Amino acid sequence: MLSSKNLLRLLLLTNILVLISVYYIEYVMNVYACILCKYQRIPYFIISLLLIYLITSKEVNIKIIYLIIFCLMINIGLSFYHIGIEQNIFSETKACKATGSILNQEDLLKQFETNKIAGCANINFRLLGMSLSSLNFIMNIVFLSIYAFIIKNEKK
Repeated sequence: MLSSKNLLRLLLLTNILVLISVYYIEYVMNVYACILCKYQRIPYFIISLLLIYLITSKEVNIKIIYLIIFCLMINIGLSFYHIGIEQNIFSETKACKATGSILNQEDLLKQFETNKIAGCANINFRLLGMSLSSLNFIMNIVFLSIYAFIIKNEKK
């Protein structure tokens, strides 16, 4: 059985791999990331910092794990909302619309060519037949259950 510290190390590695993957998809594969996609990365950064703190501390602090769970819940809410926009359950907000100033026809054409005018409803990349928001939602549910397992083991 994995100890809590080793499980936290594995979770940190997974968080880092997720962040590397989304930046690779966005910048190397040149796939447009909407504002909600970018917002969903923030909890990963916060959780990674909290995990580093937990791994380097002598004991596993349950309060920090609850803070991680709070960050996960925010990420689950963001990804659920993003999935709802992709499935036309929710309507796009102004935040989802393309930002940036279009000064002339060349700027507009450039945005169309680079596919950077799309909103949050457009799915520009699929993995295993699912959007990255759907995968993020599922992963965060799995992470939530792992943290619940850690809390259960630490309270013994």
